[in-house]
Amino acid sequence: MKASKFPIIEIAGKKIPRVVLGQHPYDGTTYTSWKRDQEYRRRWNGPQSMVEMMKPIVQRFGLTASREVPTDSELSRWHQEALRITMEKLNVEIALILGTTLPTSRRPETAEYLYRLSYELAGEEFSKTWRNDPITRYRLERRKGSEEDLDIFARKGMETPLSPPSEWSSIEVDYEKLDAMMDRYRDFNVPIFASNAAFEFLILARRYDELQRVVKRIRDRFGVFLLGTHYAGIIIPMVEEAGVDVDGYLTPVNAEGIHMFPTQKLAVEAIYNAGKPVVAIKPLGGGRVHPSKAFKYIFHKLNVQATMVGIGSMGEAEETFASAVEVINNLRSKR
Repeated sequence: MKASKFPIIEIAGKKIPRVVLGQHPYDGTTYTSWKRDQEYRRRWNGPQSMVEMMKPIVQRFGLTASREVPTDSELSRWHQEALRITMEKLNVEIALILGTTLPTSRRPETAEYLYRLSYELAGEEFSKTWRNDPITRYRLERRKGSEEDLDIFARKGMETPLSPPSEWSSIEVDYEKLDAMMDRYRDFNVPIFASNAAFEFLILARRYDELQRVVKRIRDRFGVFLLGTHYAGIIIPMVEEAGVDVDGYLTPVNAEGIHMFPTQKLAVEAIYNAGKPVVAIKPLGGGRVHPSKAFKYIFHKLNVQATMVGIGSMGEAEETFASAVEVINNLRSKR
């Protein structure tokens, strides 16, 4: 952390910089278009190809923390090794904000249920927000889907009962696999674990005791647990009302409300009402929000603790991180 050019903040006693390097597009995901995804997937041909982009960005901007979500993919293994090589070449430590999927005995399908709960809370405003969301459209394109596919999904969502499916109660968490995924990073500095959206399942199933056991297991290893969700307006209030002990949240936050569900207003209200630290993801909305506007919204208007930013080139890095430094410095000078 000593090499960081960004201010250091504390979450539950663990220190991270206010700006963290995201994992996109190293995982072949850009949130812009399928064509651009493919360009990056072709670009990566091993860890060294990732180091060639990662190393100068880390060196130029003093980035000392990175997002890491391990999967079984080749790109994931390359990214882990690229981080290791970059640290060795620069003689710096890059702390990881680690996250994993939630391994279970079978995969629960939660999307339609989340749609139903969101519509119940926000009605047509949610439906329009979801359908017109740029990242929803991007995912539709990536699956080669159509407007009819969105219509079918929405109808199924509206037909879904408000009570969680009874079969969810028999889905078991695979703790052995969870431990194995965390073991991959025993040689890294992992100050914070921030779950991905797969952990929402235990909340939607109202299995709060099970979630607390998962949180404790992860905390025993890393110390701090942030709950990740794209549906802050649904998930955060449920967690807070149930009294589940988490240290904060990882969720999309951006000036245009992109991928903030059920609506931007409800997501922001949930963040404020929880009163816990938040690490913002998708601050640029997949490249659709200008960096200056993005960081003013996150750091000035909402006073979010930290954010993760995916960078695809040195040019993007120059514009994005220069804006972040300017906004943060202006904020500090006003205090």
